[in-house]
Amino acid sequence: MPLSLLMPVIGSCLAMRVMAPPPQAVEIDRTVEHVYGTAIMASDMRQAKQLRLLPDAGESDNRVLTALENRLLLLREVGRQATPISPAPAAIAARRQAWAGSWPAGTDVAAVLRTAGMTDQALDGWFRDDLRIAAYIDLRFGASADEARATRVAEWIAELRRRANLSDRLR
Repeated sequence: MPLSLLMPVIGSCLAMRVMAPPPQAVEIDRTVEHVYGTAIMASDMRQAKQLRLLPDAGESDNRVLTALENRLLLLREVGRQATPISPAPAAIAARRQAWAGSWPAGTDVAAVLRTAGMTDQALDGWFRDDLRIAAYIDLRFGASADEARATRVAEWIAELRRRANLSDRLR
């Protein structure tokens, strides 16, 4: 085929290439914060929201991030205990059952887990850590749940945040 016949085809191909919009960058995941060397990823925040693992945080990204930061700070304190806190498997199973029961009737909890990208072992680990944190707070501040205790716990967490140089987005 003569070059003179190919020139219009080549020209139109080049024009289409120039007019095509540039490809958009797709964010897969990103680091949102670090707490003592542990990264909190955007996917961690999405997962916690999808699975309703931080019910007190609600849907606000700032509240979820703060709750995840606080959780890491508390787990660090729990890990500093001389005697490890190890919840009984029955307590973990009960916590998991309570969580599963919080979903509307007919919810396929296994499908919810798959969609959120969490394994059964990871969910049990989350609940184990919930129980470890609760036991540590009871040990440190007493088991009675009164307003004075809640204030002392909140002040302690604020001090942990200050020491970790975490901003106070919620106050």
